Amino acid sequence: MALLSPRFFSSKRLVNASNGIPLRQGCASGRAIHLVQMALIDLGFPMPRSTGNPNYSPDGVFGNEMKEKLIAFQKANPPLAQTGEIDRATMLALDSKFRGYKHRVRLHFRSISLTNVPFQESLTWAEIVYGQYGIKMEFASGMSLMLSEAEEARLSQVDGECFWVISDGDYNELHSLGTPVPSTDLLVYYVKNIEDTVDGNLRGCGGHAPNRPACTVGANGTKWTTAHECGHVLLTKDFNPLHAPSAKNLMFKDTTAIGNMIPVLTHAQVAKMRSHPCCAAI
Repeated sequence: MALLSPRFFSSKRLVNASNGIPLRQGCASGRAIHLVQMALIDLGFPMPRSTGNPNYSPDGVFGNEMKEKLIAFQKANPPLAQTGEIDRATMLALDSKFRGYKHRVRLHFRSISLTNVPFQESLTWAEIVYGQYGIKMEFASGMSLMLSEAEEARLSQVDGECFWVISDGDYNELHSLGTPVPSTDLLVYYVKNIEDTVDGNLRGCGGHAPNRPACTVGANGTKWTTAHECGHVLLTKDFNPLHAPSAKNLMFKDTTAIGNMIPVLTHAQVAKMRSHPCCAAI
């Protein structure tokens, strides 16, 4: 049967588990296991041995700790059999506990350029990757900025270094355009080109003015760029590492390397994002 939780429905292996093809210790690893590990941690079953790697945490390994926590979950949720496996009944029980979202980020889209990846597709992939962690990326508003010819010519390419804190220049001017939104909402600006004075042509930038959370996405962005730049805003300038070392992680520097696989976040990244003022508990 189909899974309904945004945490699990994008994983074919977990859907298969709900249909009677169990995942067992020593025979399964990867994103499916990672997602169940994150769910168990959120339910109060910590996994100290499986967390901590800056690339991929929880580690997605179905080892002894994973089996122990599954048995603890099954024991706490009778009449589940204490199999230590992600069997049909266990997967459906987990799915039922995460039907809704626990946090929400309201996104406001502002555009002065068409993009290679259609807006709706970028939003859909952002919804999927954050939904894995109970975070709803919610469309709040969208508008074309309807600039004058002179303004459009000047701002269709954003120049200047992508600093974390922006107080002047093209980014600051761009982020002041359009209908204002609450400082607890996140603005996403789409432009034709982003030309960094140090790094050259960029796909996006998460820098913004204080108390005005915003990011900028170029027309050359991939289907993950919007989600990636929103991630920088939610992680803030203080999070380390700035970019994850693995292309399995949404925050890998080059989103083209992520390709078609659905990326993940580490438990530390998720905790930091959930604490951001733009990520409200619901």
